[in-house]
Amino acid sequence: MNALDDVRVLDLTIGPVGGVAMMVLADFGAEVLRLERDTPHPLDRLPAAPMWRRGTRTVHLDLAAERERFDALCAAADVMVCNWRPSARQRAGLDVVALRRQHPHLVICSVTSFGAQDPRSELPGYEHVIAAASGRMASFAGCADRDGPVFSALQVGVHACAQTVVSGVLAALLAAREDGQGCLVETSMLEAMLAYEQGAMIGEQFRERFGPLVDALPGATAQAPMPTLHYLPTQAGDGRWVQLGNLLPHLFDNFLLATDLFEILADPEFDSAQMNLPETKREEFRERMFARMQEKSAVAWMDTFIANGGVVAAKVQSTQEALEDADIVANGHVIERGDGLQLGPLAACSRTPAAPGFGAQPGDPLEAAWRAAPRGSVAFAEHTRLPLHGVRVIEIATIIAAPFGASLLADLGADVVKVEPLAGDPYRGLAGGVGATRVNLGKQSVCVDLKSDAGQKAVLDLLADADVLIHNFRPGVPEKLGIGYEAVSAVNPGIVYLQSNGYGPHGPGAHRPSTHPVPGAAMGGVHFQMGGRLPDTLLDMAALRDWSRRLMRANEVNPDPNTALVVASSVLLALAARQRHGCGQLVCVDMFGANAYANADDFLRYPGKAARSMPDEQLLGLGANYRLYRCGDGRWIFVAAASVEMLAEIVGVPENVLEDSIAGQPQAFWLNVFRGTDVACVAADASLPKDFWLAPEQQGFLVDSHHGEWGAFKRPGPLCRFDRQVPASLLPPLQGEHTRALLKAEV
Repeated sequence: MNALDDVRVLDLTIGPVGGVAMMVLADFGAEVLRLERDTPHPLDRLPAAPMWRRGTRTVHLDLAAERERFDALCAAADVMVCNWRPSARQRAGLDVVALRRQHPHLVICSVTSFGAQDPRSELPGYEHVIAAASGRMASFAGCADRDGPVFSALQVGVHACAQTVVSGVLAALLAAREDGQGCLVETSMLEAMLAYEQGAMIGEQFRERFGPLVDALPGATAQAPMPTLHYLPTQAGDGRWVQLGNLLPHLFDNFLLATDLFEILADPEFDSAQMNLPETKREEFRERMFARMQEKSAVAWMDTFIANGGVVAAKVQSTQEALEDADIVANGHVIERGDGLQLGPLAACSRTPAAPGFGAQPGDPLEAAWRAAPRGSVAFAEHTRLPLHGVRVIEIATIIAAPFGASLLADLGADVVKVEPLAGDPYRGLAGGVGATRVNLGKQSVCVDLKSDAGQKAVLDLLADADVLIHNFRPGVPEKLGIGYEAVSAVNPGIVYLQSNGYGPHGPGAHRPSTHPVPGAAMGGVHFQMGGRLPDTLLDMAALRDWSRRLMRANEVNPDPNTALVVASSVLLALAARQRHGCGQLVCVDMFGANAYANADDFLRYPGKAARSMPDEQLLGLGANYRLYRCGDGRWIFVAAASVEMLAEIVGVPENVLEDSIAGQPQAFWLNVFRGTDVACVAADASLPKDFWLAPEQQGFLVDSHHGEWGAFKRPGPLCRFDRQVPASLLPPLQGEHTRALLKAEV
């Protein structure tokens, strides 16, 4: 029994976005038929391509010359996904709007780089072109020992866009199975990047309240600020690096006890709520932390922290090291395929587990079977509501990852109720609540004491007629609170019960807490961002300070949104299974597994696999044809060319003087030179992401919203659109705002 039994997907994608999305759909039972070109695209030769193609079937088809055959496949398919450039679609006669009317039953997912109507979507749709243009590279300033923007290594746009394709397609399929009507699902890598806008853009709109906060964000200063004590990257005695992530006071207390640094708790000037000291004392204590961590090896410290059970920390690892991480292995996030290892399934589903296939196989028998049994035709109709309309989600979660995953479902039309403790989600008290506003858009809020009998009964009453429960408690805690899977499924057998935690329910980390720097360090993100060049000889205090700044800047907030995207996709996989098989189930996801997916380009191993391409020492890029360049006016551009020879030909100089030549002319000159060529060239220092999104050109990606205390603001819009419907104006709830309206009794 598979979650996606009988789903047929026609794959017209190139590269990792479509590759990862198709892999997920195939893993969970969809029949994926890939239309291949006679000449493989360079992106399909990437080292991870064999993994993307597992479980798929392939056929050769020239869409322009074999239109009748293509239309027959569309008539037989449930889903068609395409990420070609607009000009390539035009040459092939592929108009997704017209195709939607021609095959009304078909869910059509259209993916572009900058958006369907944006002329920049004619640029090569590489991750780093979008990252540079949207200010992402500017936000990494300070990672390198130089000024200016820094190459953003981790392909978060690919991850976000792939998961958005999965979520958008599955949501549209849920609706299509009810009324037979397909949908046009549109997204872009740029829109998907909105997942990483975690409050700065909102804070900028309330500058009188949040000015100092947004001015301290990554990229706002040339030098990265010193990390807070609870998020400190530290070097252990063997030269290996350990990332701390003790965000909340009780977690920091655990760290102090585990490291015998607890005397700080007796200092009357120690602010236990903020985990901070006055500056002089704080910096003295920071040096004590650095010195203490150098007294033992990284392995010894991790053994201590795991034994303690309440300390948030992880070794900084490469992705290849992460393939052998004990928690990764124990939770099935790596599987054996042939003579190598690959990334495991997206989620662990108790009733409809994934069944990953092997390499791509010939698709001729599958094509024949499809064409012999086409889908029934329906009359075209416009959609008037979002696909998850009527789906009720109860979220009992805190901070970012799981709550943001629930908010992504609200963007798809779900009715989301957030259950908070009486004191509220602790995230409301951090950074003035601007981040909590971002991750709670579109919800209703109730406050409940889950430790009381009345509170547990009230929540079970909510869950009795819900479709989904999302929580991020560690294993064992929900059972103590009366909302374990057995208790909830007893009152609602059809519920999709998703638990999201740090390390997964199995392995040494099962009961440990986690915060965003930990999977960022442990799954290879930091190692990748720094080009694999972390010092392994013991550093003095000055160097420790410098490297701690740089590593914290490299270990950005992306691990939480990376996980949220997987939460949303996994819920939809389980809803699809319930629709087909009538069963609810337990679904497990975790931050380690989700961030393994964000490192999907290198989360595999096989004989002859090329090593991960690393940024150069100055963190400019991956090579002369794919990197940042400083121009003659001190401004920066990012260029992406298929080859160094192509770049040199357009610049008009030998390859060995490219850097000097580009440094001889201003930015505007080069933007003009490359316009209309096959080389993508974008300004890489025009703005930070918060300012990029608020610029008039990007307003189409934003939606009006309103905060009950602050007033009107623009919120990040949904990551995908359905039949070009106007997105809903989702509001962030005040703490407990809907308690009386939604609960039957006082709790």
